[in-house]
Amino acid sequence: MKLSINIELDKDSSQLLKTSFVNFSKQINDLIGIFGKENCSVEEVAVPEPEPEPAPKPAKPATKKKTKTRKSNKMTLLKVIKKHKNGINFKELQQETRLTGKQISDNAYRLKKENQIEKTKEGLFVAL
Repeated sequence: MKLSINIELDKDSSQLLKTSFVNFSKQINDLIGIFGKENCSVEEVAVPEPEPEPAPKPAKPATKKKTKTRKSNKMTLLKVIKKHKNGINFKELQQETRLTGKQISDNAYRLKKENQIEKTKEGLFVAL
């Protein structure tokens, strides 16, 4: 009868197990000696050193945000709003600027925070 066990461990764990198995092997040899069985034997197997783990990949550099487009969209929006002295509604802004609804909303929000435009009760955007 032959019994084989293969276990992959890190360096510290493999050293701890190796010590335990060497002691276990000695105990088995002692038992074999007590019972005197000639067909029993314990082979000591070399435990290979674990392969070093690959170095972690370097982190990708942070990508720059597209602030140029955001600024130009914001400035385009402001120019169109300033061009309409009595104000301009959302639909007309979309048609004149060709920006998406989200782009208009985001940039109008920023312009309002900077006190460059305001939105009237009628829903018109007016330059300040």
